[in-house]
Amino acid sequence: MKQIILVTHGDLAKGILTSVKLVMGETDYIEFVSISAKETIPEITGMIKAKMKHYSRDAVTVIISDIAGGSTTRAAMELMDTEKSIYLITGLNLGLLLEIAMLPLSGEQQSDRQALKNAIENSKNTMSLVNDLLEANGNLSLDSEEL
Repeated sequence: MKQIILVTHGDLAKGILTSVKLVMGETDYIEFVSISAKETIPEITGMIKAKMKHYSRDAVTVIISDIAGGSTTRAAMELMDTEKSIYLITGLNLGLLLEIAMLPLSGEQQSDRQALKNAIENSKNTMSLVNDLLEANGNLSLDSEEL
């Protein structure tokens, strides 16, 4: 069993989760924590812990934050020492979340780490400056049939 917790500034996590549900249907294993400028790191860590209590201690937990050096990530890092089966990923985007939501994580650390690394790499590989792609194909129009 796995749980995914999105930790972002403002309503980003809520919005992305809404989009995931449009694509995948109901996803009861994905929770979110939205923070504002007023929460401290310990408070954010507490908010994440509260979401984790909804799941079995045996569940693999993937926390995805929005900004690598941000308070969302620093707060989640506080939990990594206490729990063996927590994986923290930064750079939340819809493609990444869809990749991870569909992963069959087993609880075996080595294979789970590799599966998560592959999902991150797949997400990175979908990012492009479309202008460059069009120029490389000798086509500067944005005709959707040609994309």
